[in-house]
Amino acid sequence: MTGKMVTRRQFLKHAGATAALLGLSEAMIPQLAKALEQLSTSGKPPIIWIQGQNCTGCSVSFLNSNYPGVAEVVLDKLSVRYHPNVMGGTGQTAVQAINDTVAAAKAGKGIYVLVVEGPIPLSENGDYCTFGLNDTKKKNLDGTSVQVPADKTVHEWMQELVPGAAAVIANGNCASFGGIPAANAGVTGATKVSDIVAQIDPKKPMVNVGGCPSHPDWFLGTALQALIALKVLPGGKPLDLNSNLMSKTFFGQLIHENCERRAAFDAGLFLEDWNDQNPDMKLCMFKQGCKGPVTYADCPTRRWNSAVNWCVGANAPCHGCASPQFYKDLSPLYQPLPNVNFAGISPSTDVLGWVAAGATAVGIGAHYLYKQLGSKPEEAEGGEK
Repeated sequence: MTGKMVTRRQFLKHAGATAALLGLSEAMIPQLAKALEQLSTSGKPPIIWIQGQNCTGCSVSFLNSNYPGVAEVVLDKLSVRYHPNVMGGTGQTAVQAINDTVAAAKAGKGIYVLVVEGPIPLSENGDYCTFGLNDTKKKNLDGTSVQVPADKTVHEWMQELVPGAAAVIANGNCASFGGIPAANAGVTGATKVSDIVAQIDPKKPMVNVGGCPSHPDWFLGTALQALIALKVLPGGKPLDLNSNLMSKTFFGQLIHENCERRAAFDAGLFLEDWNDQNPDMKLCMFKQGCKGPVTYADCPTRRWNSAVNWCVGANAPCHGCASPQFYKDLSPLYQPLPNVNFAGISPSTDVLGWVAAGATAVGIGAHYLYKQLGSKPEEAEGGEK
């Protein structure tokens, strides 16, 4: 896959944006730019991007990004060997790209990173999600055996691709934590990617990218951080993950901490009825189902659609789509979290240290977090301990 040509000035600007995205020092910009340039001509780290039980939303989100310019820079610098939605090849030609990449890695001629979008269904032998074909032996009535093609499940692909991958990135909430498909997992047996990877190779480097869909910056930044940690790209610190295997660069703070309506929350000014909403008042939407107080992500500061807006800025509550508890434990989406009260609670810092200063008049009951998440929020969501 190729993108448009960019000037040297544009490329350095992109390198600077990428460095900022990763939280690197400005001094690393020339080194990062040089590394990306080198990757454009040789040694491009191959990416095999497969999809499990998903809606393709994370792919669409990533490909719609124009800051940094995915089509102009990233796809030119990373060798995306397989992606079911955007690659030119189809059928056996497309599958052969996977096989060739795996064979090269086995022969010591490079590495590849496996990106998985969507959870892995295990019910009915995994037949809920298949692509490509397996050759299976079938015995004829005369006693002879013949090779008969059969659908290849995404679980079988995982067993084949995980061992040789330098790292596995679960892109999006569904892949990372099960998401919407796992809300009724009894039907398809939707299983988060990290559980499958742990069964195949417990020592395999594994990273989760939350969001439904994931923000383009979250995926791109995490992927580049992983390449730095693998020493494919130079500079910077090793990949810093929380307890949910998510990058602290993007998932290190509660949305509630930086929400533009935090002042209304602290003042006890809540939207009680959608019919009475006055967007100019910026009332807190906690009582209308906002999950910002229990979700770690940088949406308020990073924003979406090239930093134009985000859910709360568009007068909609945060649904907590970056949370490991989304969707099942945070639904119904437009109803407040259960077992929560606003009766002038003054939470102790050792129990609810994540509630910032100013929340002494109103607060969130710790019993909700213990009951729903099974631990303190900073442990359950992966914040700083």
